[in-house]
Amino acid sequence: MKLFCLFILSFFSLSVLAQKDILMLKQNNQTLQSWTSGSYILFQFSSQQWIEGIIKKIQNDSILIDQIQVRQVGNQFGLPTIDTAHFGLMQFHISEIYGMPKKGMSSNLFTNGSLFQLGSGAYILLNVVNSLIKADPVFSSDNLSKLGIAAGFFVIGKILQNSHKSYLEMGKKYRMVTIHL
Repeated sequence: MKLFCLFILSFFSLSVLAQKDILMLKQNNQTLQSWTSGSYILFQFSSQQWIEGIIKKIQNDSILIDQIQVRQVGNQFGLPTIDTAHFGLMQFHISEIYGMPKKGMSSNLFTNGSLFQLGSGAYILLNVVNSLIKADPVFSSDNLSKLGIAAGFFVIGKILQNSHKSYLEMGKKYRMVTIHL
């Protein structure tokens, strides 16, 4: 009888601990990250909206997510606290995942070109307004070279913005796969 009880308990404990499916982010054939049921995930949907949540179930080529949003808000004393909002369950096919955030990639003013665009745009606006106030010709040879340099920096900022994406785009190089265990 003791052996039978031990067998039944070990059978139930193995079925409780067994993993169902795994969702994996792959670069070519190398696994970059993996998720199971209960894992937190953040991804960009095919509509380019960022979705975050907790994976409830991975089945075949779809995932069921309890969509949440974690944000910092002020409490009754004005001190920052963490608040979690639940939006409900959503089911997605893995082909609807457009992008995943890059690990260790911080997109800030210095790397994404925003500072170049902001500074050169402000300089061009200030230069044109001052030229109009002083009744100087806006496109004089002296002023045109200054405006050209500022426009060049704006273009450099735009190129930096397009080349420094903060997410991995699904397609040829990156893909999401599910593995049934």
